[in-house]
Amino acid sequence: MNTKEILLKELSDRIGDKISEQTIAEKVNQFVKYGHVFLFFEVMSLRKEIERIKEEIRSIRDMIEVGKLKVPL
Repeated sequence: MNTKEILLKELSDRIGDKISEQTIAEKVNQFVKYGHVFLFFEVMSLRKEIERIKEEIRSIRDMIEVGKLKVPL
C-alpha cells in the first residue's frame, strides 16, 4: 500500500459517512499533487493565528496591569 492509498483509506474510515468516497479521493489526489503548496498556505494561516493569539494575550496582560495600577478611591 502506498502513501496515497493509506491516506485515502484512513480518511474514508474517519469521514466516509459525511463525504462521498469520490470527494475524498479527489481531495487526496489534490493533496498528493499539490501537497507542498497546501502545507505552505497552512503554515501561513497558522502563523497569522499565532500572531492573533499573541496580540490577544498582550491585550489581556495590559488590562491586568492597568487593573493593578489603579488606586482605590
